[in-house]
Amino acid sequence: MQKIIDYFGVTVSAACGIHCVLLPLILLIAPYSFLASHEFHVALIYFILPSAALAFFLGCKKHGDKKVAIMGIIGIALLTTSILIHEVFHSEQHSEEMISVLITIAGSVTLIFSHLRNRRLCELVNYECHK
Repeated sequence: MQKIIDYFGVTVSAACGIHCVLLPLILLIAPYSFLASHEFHVALIYFILPSAALAFFLGCKKHGDKKVAIMGIIGIALLTTSILIHEVFHSEQHSEEMISVLITIAGSVTLIFSHLRNRRLCELVNYECHK
């Protein structure tokens, strides 16, 4: 189960980062599609946050690695901050949009590395932390 949760977390975190990087292209190709909307980004967050919280809680409970917990908290905080920045400055200036994208990418990358580290540490104890 842990392996699946961590892989799922890596996948949705990567999708979030890729979405932000490709957003200008998406806006050119399909400006009114769901992929071009802020709601798509928010929908990804609804998958990212629970999978990260569950994976890191279960893994850290057994292996106790503080780096996984710290990186996970930072990644979640960055993604939450990017959503808040977008909500607060939505119609203001485009500079906030760029900041929001950069924060999202940083949060996604942080969560990806945290999930991979968590998976590797759980693998070292043969996933005993989840029985």
